[in-house]
Amino acid sequence: MTLHTSAPESRLRRAIHALPFLLISAVMSRAFAMAKPIGPIIEESVKTSVFTAQDVNVPIIKKFYGVPVLDDVFAVVTVAFAHLQFFTNEEAYWQLLVFLTDFVGMYAVVMIEGYRPGNTFPVIKYPVVFLFLSQILYRPGAAPCMALLPTVVLGYYVTHFPSFFHSSLEARNWWNWIWQLFPIWGSIIMLVLSKIISQPKEQTPRKWKQELNAIRLAIGVISIISTITWWYTILNMDSSVFEVFIPQHFLKTPQEPILGLRTVIQFDYICCYSAGFLWLAYHFKDLENVGVCSISWIRAGCASVVLGCLLGPGTMFPLIWLLREELLVATQPDVKKSEN
Repeated sequence: MTLHTSAPESRLRRAIHALPFLLISAVMSRAFAMAKPIGPIIEESVKTSVFTAQDVNVPIIKKFYGVPVLDDVFAVVTVAFAHLQFFTNEEAYWQLLVFLTDFVGMYAVVMIEGYRPGNTFPVIKYPVVFLFLSQILYRPGAAPCMALLPTVVLGYYVTHFPSFFHSSLEARNWWNWIWQLFPIWGSIIMLVLSKIISQPKEQTPRKWKQELNAIRLAIGVISIISTITWWYTILNMDSSVFEVFIPQHFLKTPQEPILGLRTVIQFDYICCYSAGFLWLAYHFKDLENVGVCSISWIRAGCASVVLGCLLGPGTMFPLIWLLREELLVATQPDVKKSEN
């Protein structure tokens, strides 16, 4: 394969390429306004320390971490999540379950991208703000790849699934309080494991293959869990996929409080992955420009839609990102020689 360098893009062209991200941000800004009707209900629940919806009355946690700022913020946030996780609204429950389970794939990609050698500035390394903590304290190379799977399991899944499936609603609220700080737990776990896992003094083709195999395993497990969750949701929900995942409101704010909150989450899911897939498309376009691959964009788009329906829409993001990693590794001459 012959690689060639493409001419550097002008600032104007790059600015034009950034416009879709600004549009996505504008859509999400409008969507956030739809949560306004549920605000008074959440405030009342925080005030009384009791969650009330339909025939459900559950004591909720108002103080958890012992840090006033954190407790004040997450007392409100966890009540909002209670409306989505306590199954008082079926559509909201299933939608958030799929969204937050799928989000692990994006979370994992963010962590690996953050440790690339070129990403030395903390904010660039970690779009998720709290994750910059571990990069300030330690800057590993191969270790994060080996630590990725245990980090997402211990720092995310362990608290995520009890927030939805625990038989006690009070326990779901308790687990959700812990889950809310998953970026910090993930940073701490990644830091500890990166210290424990031996770090090679220099990168070799063998180490590259070990890193790639660790990433393959992590992305494979994450994708399987997301796909199982997707089909578990499809088989158990009574509403249609359209009702659960596609927002029905945009210009007009729904007056039903839970519908407004559910609409925000629907837009959040769509906007989050729209931005993610757009980011991947730009990366693949760059690979195509330098001769790494040749892409039939219509065929790729159709295949992604079909596979997204079968595996789950969020599952496709880490899998497509992994494909990009495979292509990048395949271009390394030393790796090719080691395979021969």
